[in-house]
Amino acid sequence: MKFGQQLARAATPVVGSLALLAAGMATAPVEAQAAPLGRVCMFEAPNGAYGAGHAAFAIKVRGEANHWIYGSFGSFVDSPRAGWIKGGTWEKARAHFTDVKDKKEQYYTRYRCVNTRDGDVRRAQSWYTAVKNRGYNLSTNNCLHMSMAVFKGYSEILRKDTRLPSATNTRPNYYYEAVLKNAKWEMSHRLDDKKK
Repeated sequence: MKFGQQLARAATPVVGSLALLAAGMATAPVEAQAAPLGRVCMFEAPNGAYGAGHAAFAIKVRGEANHWIYGSFGSFVDSPRAGWIKGGTWEKARAHFTDVKDKKEQYYTRYRCVNTRDGDVRRAQSWYTAVKNRGYNLSTNNCLHMSMAVFKGYSEILRKDTRLPSATNTRPNYYYEAVLKNAKWEMSHRLDDKKK
């Protein structure tokens, strides 16, 4: 192939792109488009911890269509009690929480989510590790602390939200029902509702 032919071939995509821009049919580069929203969800087992409730977390990996990080801390039922973290699709995360049983009864029964304009999975995982390494403590480092640490590590917006106070000495059921509602998280969804 001669140099002139190579130059003409190389110029064709540029000319085509300019034509699309002129016609208004091309979109801005991905970097210039609005970043996809972050999303966090708290899964809750109302009968966990002798009726005080048990919380678990899921966070969406921004920029990926359907990849989530999810986990739990401090539950005898959803083991290991020392904490665990996994990655997968939303469907896989929901299936995990749906399948956890306590004496043959569904353990997690509901979840509540909120979108964020930011979301840093690496920072969330770092906060997860910090909480896990402190060891479980019923009042000061429990499942609710873990979930909120992951959410606030993931999102600076959530970290600065004054409607999301410390989890210390707070029952997960109360935090899920009252605090998240007051903070304008989405309505509670039943985990066994296949439509969500």
